[in-house]
Amino acid sequence: LGDKNIVRGPEPSPHGGHTLVHDAKEKRVVRPVDNGDESESMDVDVPDAERDASRADASKRRRGRMVEAAQMLHGHTAPVFLCAWCPGQPSVLATGAGDGTARIWDMARPTDSVVLRHDATDASARVDITSIAWNEQGTLLATASFNGQLRVWTTLGEQRQVLRQRRVPIIALRWNRKGTVLATAYLDGSIALWDVCNGQQRHEFRAHSGCVLDVDWLDNSTFASCGSDKFIRVWRDMDSQPIKTFSGHKSDINAIKWHPGGKYLASASDDGSVKVWSMNESLVHDFTGHSQQVFLVKWLPRSDKAILASASFDGTVRVWDIHANSCTRVLDAHSKPVDCLAFSSDGRHLATGSFDRKVCVWSIKDGSLLKSFIADDVVHDVQWAPKGRIAVALASSHVAVFDPLLS
Repeated sequence: LGDKNIVRGPEPSPHGGHTLVHDAKEKRVVRPVDNGDESESMDVDVPDAERDASRADASKRRRGRMVEAAQMLHGHTAPVFLCAWCPGQPSVLATGAGDGTARIWDMARPTDSVVLRHDATDASARVDITSIAWNEQGTLLATASFNGQLRVWTTLGEQRQVLRQRRVPIIALRWNRKGTVLATAYLDGSIALWDVCNGQQRHEFRAHSGCVLDVDWLDNSTFASCGSDKFIRVWRDMDSQPIKTFSGHKSDINAIKWHPGGKYLASASDDGSVKVWSMNESLVHDFTGHSQQVFLVKWLPRSDKAILASASFDGTVRVWDIHANSCTRVLDAHSKPVDCLAFSSDGRHLATGSFDRKVCVWSIKDGSLLKSFIADDVVHDVQWAPKGRIAVALASSHVAVFDPLLS
């Protein structure tokens, strides 16, 4: 979810009002944390040929090879903040930018993108695209803007719904599992649920006393929210009061994410911690180690594992094993804040993006740096397609696409 890149300022310096302290020193090492035998917790099967190649080329992989070929998509006229691959059509990519448009690209014809416009209601209104999301079925794309516009489109770019504009900045949006209800999080602390079939608002929650910074669905009727008020709340559709409230963070909670199996909820905060919660036990783990704000958390996409990655403004990504209650890797190759990351669909690799204009591709098996891509500007988002390609949203108004295993 790099959704908040826009609201928190497209320039890398005042990202959400945070003061960034950039470490000028170039970092290129991967630091495994000594927790004894971690072979079970980090075991991700790889083919014998890949294992043999890694042994034969260990020193080169430690440095990471450069991506030599990337396809550049041109069309946006302002920084691109967001990108999202369509689950139903692996060659279809959506992007959102500060020019008031989202675009749908078919990688079979990348020069012909469909422009999804969000016009300003007045000359002074900001129309940065703040969030984009495909439903899990890959049939509909939802887009939201800073001036409160919420629209739903087909994969061909046909406008399906224009949902009532509240004129309050939308920070994040998420689909429920069925793809029938949208949850939108607002700057004023409210959350709205929308019925996409009829275009009507189902319910509005006065969720947080500050800005709502993220939402995430557990299933079709239950979702969690977090905000600048330092609380996480779990809601059920149509109930006006939360069914659970988690407290413990000491500053803004930037992101939350349910585990693929639904057992855990992870959170990332400006207090530098990563916490893991359970509906039964409340706080399960309180992970510390980052020296600055933690912007994002993502789970390894396997329900039988409990591996979590966190991206921080300290320039590192940490990998946490929930079952072992430990940090198993510190991925340290960026020289500026890391604001985006994405796992490959098979869970073997992790891509990270940073204000240092670099995208790094890591092996989850051994924590080695496999590939590096140097972009022409700040990296705002990275997303991994089901069939291996990575899309990179750039502040230069471009979008880069490359296959890290072929480049």
